[in-house]
Amino acid sequence: MLIRSILPVCLALASVGTVTASDGWFASYEEAKAAADSQGLPLLLHFHASYCGPCRQMKAQVFSQSQVQQQLGEGIAAVEVDVVERSDLAQQYGASTVPRDIVVYPGQAPQTLNVGFKSTLAYLSLLQNVASTGRKFSRPEAVVKMSTPQEQILGLEGFCPVRLVRDREWISGRRELTAEHRGITYHFSGEAEREAFLKDPPHFSPRNLGCDPVVLFNEQKATIGQIAYGVFFDDQLFLFDSAENRSEFKTNPLKYTRVRHAVRVDELTQKSLN
Repeated sequence: MLIRSILPVCLALASVGTVTASDGWFASYEEAKAAADSQGLPLLLHFHASYCGPCRQMKAQVFSQSQVQQQLGEGIAAVEVDVVERSDLAQQYGASTVPRDIVVYPGQAPQTLNVGFKSTLAYLSLLQNVASTGRKFSRPEAVVKMSTPQEQILGLEGFCPVRLVRDREWISGRRELTAEHRGITYHFSGEAEREAFLKDPPHFSPRNLGCDPVVLFNEQKATIGQIAYGVFFDDQLFLFDSAENRSEFKTNPLKYTRVRHAVRVDELTQKSLN
C-alpha cells in the first residue's frame, strides 16, 4: 500500500514526518509529451524492459533516490517507457537496446543521451544537463521590462531553508550567510547549513519558486505563496496564497504536483518570496 501524507507548516510548530507519493516520472508518454509541448520543456524518455538486468538495477539503485526524483521535476518532462508495452514508441525513437535515454528538446530532433547502466551521480548529471540545455530552447515569452533594477527577492522571509526542510524548524538565517538559487536569495543559520544547501538547492527550496501550485495549475499564473500557508508533500515544501488553496491541494496533491512548471523569477507577481 502506498502511504501518502501532507504535513502543514506552522510558524509556531513544524511537525516532522516522511511523505512518499511521486517518483518524478509522468504517468504516461502522452501526459509527458503534452506537458513538454505546452510548457516548452525537454521531453526525456527512459526506455526499459522487465527482462533487462541493468534496467532493473537502475530502477532499484538510481530511480529510488530522492535526489533523482527531485531533479526529474526540475525543468524536464520525463517518462519511463517499457519497450514491450510500447513497441510503437521504441520503433518511433529507435530504441533498439535498453536501458536507453532519449531527449527531445523543443523544436529539435530526438537525441540519444545514454545507452546502458548509469550510476546515481552520472544520471543526476545527465538530468541537470538536460534541464540546463532545455532552458536554451525555451520558447520566447512576452516579459514586461522593468524601468528600474529588480529588487533582490528574499526566500522564506529570511528563514533558513535547510533547518526548515531537514529539521522542520523555523530558524532565522543570518544576513551575511546567503546563497542564490534560480534568482531567489536565501539566508542560512550557519555555514554548515549553507554548504548543505549548495550541494542540493532544489531539495531545500520551495517547489516552483514558492508559487502557489493551485493557482499555477488553474490559472497558469505565478502567484507567490505565503509561509503561513505551506505543506510538506513528498519531502518538498509547497507554499500557498490562501488557506483555501492549501485545502484544495490536500484533496488531490498529485493533481497539482504531477505537472511541471517552468517558472521564472521575472514572472513572479509579488516583490518578495513569502
